[in-house]
Amino acid sequence: MKKSFSNLHILLIGKFMSLFASNLFTFIAGLTVLTTSGSGLQFAIVLLAGTLPRILLSPFAGAYADKLNRKRVIVNMETLNGLLFLLAGISSLIWTFNVPAYLLITALLSVFSTFLSVTLSSSIPLLFKEEELQRTNSLIQSIISFSSIGTPLLAGALFKILPISVFLFSSAVLFFIAGLVATHLKFQSRDIQETSQSTWKEVQSGFQYLKKQRVLWTIALLATFLNFFFVASEVLFPIAALQEVGVSPLQFGFLESMFAIGFLVASLLHALPFFKIKYRLSTMRSALIILSLLFIGPAIPLYFTFNVLPAILFFSFFALLSGLFVIRANIPIQMYLQTNTDPNYLGRVMGVLESLAMGITPLGFILFGFLSDLIPVSLLYTICMICLLSLTLISMHRIRHDIQAEKAALQSAERVS
Repeated sequence: MKKSFSNLHILLIGKFMSLFASNLFTFIAGLTVLTTSGSGLQFAIVLLAGTLPRILLSPFAGAYADKLNRKRVIVNMETLNGLLFLLAGISSLIWTFNVPAYLLITALLSVFSTFLSVTLSSSIPLLFKEEELQRTNSLIQSIISFSSIGTPLLAGALFKILPISVFLFSSAVLFFIAGLVATHLKFQSRDIQETSQSTWKEVQSGFQYLKKQRVLWTIALLATFLNFFFVASEVLFPIAALQEVGVSPLQFGFLESMFAIGFLVASLLHALPFFKIKYRLSTMRSALIILSLLFIGPAIPLYFTFNVLPAILFFSFFALLSGLFVIRANIPIQMYLQTNTDPNYLGRVMGVLESLAMGITPLGFILFGFLSDLIPVSLLYTICMICLLSLTLISMHRIRHDIQAEKAALQSAERVS
């Protein structure tokens, strides 16, 4: 128990340091480019520089995670990120940074962070016992949520006061600390399959393995479409709140933070024994169905022409409720993947999943950005809800026997014990 408890603290501290460092730079880089250039296109290009490497490299990161020493990969990637920001900080004292500099740093950060995140995600089953996975995954989600709330607040308050070099050196220190902390992780021993295959063949073998697992493949496809429709919400929600309802930018910032607060509260709740998930597939099914129905939420104030204050209250409740059921769906999905994937394929499966989920996001931004100019936002939300609910029901019908089998197996085990 002591070993796992120690691993949990190490993992959470390192995760927080890494996330805070990367989010700090990402926020400052985007804000600097937007305020100095005034170009939405240049701002979008910087965002793309942070997304594209993750889409392209995630499967390869998974392949390397499966055949290399995971602890060494984690420590090396944290250290490389630290060196990147140390060099960037020194360079910022000599030259004035422009858009190409931010593009280069963002792209390199994305490359190193892709190998780091995929390796770390696929390492969780090798660091913790199965009964500890729900608490571990929940606390990791809470760290992610807390960082997404705290970083913009701190960076936004200090943006006009401190030079860019301070932010760069701060990120370097945080990454170096994360790397040092990661050296204390204690992995369970595992047999690494020796292979003479090329990295590309290993990536293909991971994809083929995933396709052969009916439940895993169904979850992977559903997760991809879920991500696609949540991209739709990222495009449509600002239009619904700012343009249709007429909330102020300050009020909209509050609403955006409510989503992160919802995730944080839900993550912390799921770390408690009271919220222990017994039937993973069944819990995932019910959470996804409710989440699909909730998707129409932002359209309700538009259909019924709410005033600003009632709309803000409704949006806030919708954000908190969405956060609860996103986590309620994510945790059992993560636990199922971690416990039902061959340990020798964990990295490749996680890499393929991340690439699939992120690969569809550029299409989502373009498609829903285009459609929002042609179709009322309320109608788009309704269409998305119907599509998402249909996909969820079809997917859950496909694995209905597996859901029943999991329940039966657990009930049988309980009767025996």
